[in-house]
Amino acid sequence: MPQYQIWSIVLLSLYYGVVIVFFFKVLLENKNPLKTQSYLILMALLPILGLMIYLFFGVNFRKQKLFSRKGFQEQKIIQRWIKDYDNLLIGSTESVRECLHEKAKLPYLFWRNNYSMLTGNNKVTFLYNGEQKFPVLIEKLEQAKHHIHMEYYLIEDDEIGNKILGVLCQKSMEGITVRLIVDAIGGNKLKRKTLKKLKKAGVHFKKYNPVIFTRLANRVNYRDHRKIVVIDGEIGFVGGLNIADRYINKEGKKGYYWRDTHCMIEGEATYSLQVLFMLNWYFVSRELLYPTSHLFPRFGPKGKVVTSIISSDPDSDYPNLMEAYFGMITSATKEILISTPYFIPNESVLTALKTAAKGGVKVILLLPGVADTFFVHAASLTFIGELLRNDIYVYYYTKGMIHSKIMIIDEELSTVGTANMDYRSFDNNAEVNAVFFDPGVAGELKKQFEADLADSERVDYLKWKSRPFKLKITGSLGRLVAPLL
Repeated sequence: MPQYQIWSIVLLSLYYGVVIVFFFKVLLENKNPLKTQSYLILMALLPILGLMIYLFFGVNFRKQKLFSRKGFQEQKIIQRWIKDYDNLLIGSTESVRECLHEKAKLPYLFWRNNYSMLTGNNKVTFLYNGEQKFPVLIEKLEQAKHHIHMEYYLIEDDEIGNKILGVLCQKSMEGITVRLIVDAIGGNKLKRKTLKKLKKAGVHFKKYNPVIFTRLANRVNYRDHRKIVVIDGEIGFVGGLNIADRYINKEGKKGYYWRDTHCMIEGEATYSLQVLFMLNWYFVSRELLYPTSHLFPRFGPKGKVVTSIISSDPDSDYPNLMEAYFGMITSATKEILISTPYFIPNESVLTALKTAAKGGVKVILLLPGVADTFFVHAASLTFIGELLRNDIYVYYYTKGMIHSKIMIIDEELSTVGTANMDYRSFDNNAEVNAVFFDPGVAGELKKQFEADLADSERVDYLKWKSRPFKLKITGSLGRLVAPLL
């Protein structure tokens, strides 16, 4: 037998041995049945490509607990907070129901999912687009007296990025403690000289879950998509805007108009943002930050907006944000307004929306007319027909790219944050949203939502069906692989 045939047999045997091992690995992980079936079919039909897709996207890092919170949460003081709050929440069932009415179940869901506290002493200021957010953020950063904690998916090495990083360097040299987390993929646009400048100024800088080629696997998936700023433990920022020039709409700007929503929170809800930052700081640096009075200061009355901060992590035991969205949608009795840039919902959320609409709840979904990600946008479009057939109103934003991630329920409950309505946000990424149990806040967001609708076009079913074949085939492929990502 020729030598090349012998080598072919050996290599083929080794390959199928590896495939069999991974076949049983996928089977025994007991993942979502849809994911399991999809990976097994891929391995069977696409021998090499199927295995590569699994290695890049399917390896289950959750079980390895790379994102462990144990070192932080086992501290006695944190355990005491959790125990005391648990007793307080359970013991105040009637008062919570009296305050929140039909939405009273949600604080219990948020608490049991990821220890999200319901706080009442909060003032909320909405900041629309980069031209509103960045001046306020810079002003508050410059006023910092003790510490600045920032956690972002993306910071670009451009004019606004350098301006904000320059403020961080200046505050650090003044003796203010500055800690900065940037996702390893989103932060790869920072130049070496910028990183050296941060280090020289004394800024504590860490990258979240670095991607190393030899250990790439699922790390390309498990990203830190949050946008969190905490200043002196008193002021917090959260929302959809990263830090880059392209998010500022100004005269002569190249590219399309960028529509986004961010918010500044002053009050007790900032504590929850602080805890989330501290947990991720422990993950990226192994430095344990103890809850001192500087990190969690006492302060007087700020406002009356009842707020919860909900979050998810790649190692969450439950799909926290998906369950939160599901709970909010199913609590609706009159109206659901949603704006999201990427709409690839799982079956639970899709069913909840359709059921609500068929039950008489007015459901309006606002999506981008143009998008920054063609593949994901095409996949989002495949859901439109099903939505329209179930009495859900769908609009395309035509003024530019709408990246705003908001939901408003019954003009009394609302959420703003980083989570998209897709598999990646529900299952893979670190995300954070603020939920407001306040009619005034919901009313303000609804007013802006209606302004966005004025810059939008309602989707016609026949027009949707006649979209280009390229969009149809790309979208169908995107929807097919979405559960695997």
